[in-house]
Amino acid sequence: MAIQLPPNLHVAERFDSLYQYFSQRYELEQLPLQIEPYQFTITAIKNIDQLLDELIEQGPESIGVKDERLPYWAELWPSSIALSQYIIGNAEITAGVTAIELGCGVGLAGMAAARKGAEVLVSDYQPDALRLTELNWLMNLDKSPAMQLLDWRSATLPQKFNLILASDVVYEKRFFNPLIGIFTNVLSPGGQILLSEPNRKIAREFFNSLGENGFVFHSVDSSVAFKGKNYQVAVYRICLKESNHFSGAAK
Repeated sequence: MAIQLPPNLHVAERFDSLYQYFSQRYELEQLPLQIEPYQFTITAIKNIDQLLDELIEQGPESIGVKDERLPYWAELWPSSIALSQYIIGNAEITAGVTAIELGCGVGLAGMAAARKGAEVLVSDYQPDALRLTELNWLMNLDKSPAMQLLDWRSATLPQKFNLILASDVVYEKRFFNPLIGIFTNVLSPGGQILLSEPNRKIAREFFNSLGENGFVFHSVDSSVAFKGKNYQVAVYRICLKESNHFSGAAK
């Protein structure tokens, strides 16, 4: 698939710099994605095994190995597509809404919110995730996003957000309490969290903990067709009990 540079010269130069950074290291793939009424082209890393090999080569004492920093950021995941579909179809997300994307990966959910007019801060604890997200923003939105290198397991932020976006982040128990902590710390009064999750059994404990920490939630099922397969993903709307926007609970 041919790459068409963004029309703005400054944006094109930055895009080219990032594209060269990745293409000289990895085999890339271009993934066309239609989420009506928008068309996205997502750049992702095709050979994830190479990233895993590089992680192992760092040695057992490296922070990457000790912290099990697997390269999930380098792929486009069905949960991210489901979350983006929900964002684009959600009439509540309008111009002026402030949003943070946790664990941005390739950056799709943040781009979807930006398409709706939200003011988005993308974040990840992997510098290359931010670089890849910026490349995709330049390609699809002709601008760089606001970005922050952020480990949400230990970080505090001075600002609060109307909307928190997260896809496929509750796959390990060690993440549960830190996630609830950052939800509590950065969600604006009356705000909501949109979280997509591919119905893993391990996530049930997380949602039980949400209820114990003052949150209520509701889920909708989403079907995603991606790379010739169909995936079922649940998208959760989460808010604090005192600002409950909806009735019902997760399935």
